Amino acid sequence: MATLTLPEVFDLRLKIQELEGKVNSGELSLFERCDLEDEILELKEKLGEFDRLKFSDEGECLNCSA
Repeated sequence: MATLTLPEVFDLRLKIQELEGKVNSGELSLFERCDLEDEILELKEKLGEFDRLKFSDEGECLNCSA
């Protein structure tokens, strides 16, 4: 997986919030909700990979300037 930039992470978090709002709205069919929940899980996995990769072995943030 390519490394995400901080703006991309921010956009992913906004997209997740938007999709979760749609899922919780009660306006979608079961199949639409399932599709959106799958998309949410994929986005959360991307964020999880980012979180796991953002620190060096010494515990320093790799995305922060020194």
